[in-house]
Amino acid sequence: MKKKLLAGRKRCVGAGVAVLRGQEALLIRRGDNGLWDVPGGGAQRGEGPETAARQELQEETGLTVAALNPLGLFPHQHTYPDGNVVDWDTHVFTAKFVDGTPEAQDDAAEVRWWPLAALPDEVSAATQAYFEALRAAP
Repeated sequence: MKKKLLAGRKRCVGAGVAVLRGQEALLIRRGDNGLWDVPGGGAQRGEGPETAARQELQEETGLTVAALNPLGLFPHQHTYPDGNVVDWDTHVFTAKFVDGTPEAQDDAAEVRWWPLAALPDEVSAATQAYFEALRAAP
C-alpha cells in the first residue's frame, strides 16, 4: 500500500554545503518560504551530488570552497508553497571557508554566519536534521 501512495510523487536528488568558519556555519534564508537552510538545491540530470553542492553554493552565495566532506544523506519530504510535494534524497557536505564575502543571490533572500551553538529555529525538519549532524560531527 505504501508503494502505491509514493508512486505518484516526484523523487529528486539534492545537495547542500554547510560552510564552516571556525565555530560558525554559513546559512541562507530561503526566498520561497523564509526558512534558514544550508546553501543547496536540486541536482540536474546526470549531475553528481558534489558538483550540485558546489554549483548551488556558488549560485546562492557567490562562494567557492576547496574540499567537500560528506556530512550525510538525508531523505525527506518537502511541500512547496504551490502544494507540490517532492521526496528528496539530499546529500549534505561540510567545507571550510576559504575567503570571499558571501552575498545572497539566486533564490537566497539573505545570507548570514551563525554560531554552531546557536543555530536558528526557523528551519524545516530536514534542516534540523542537518544541524543535529553538524553538532555531532567531529
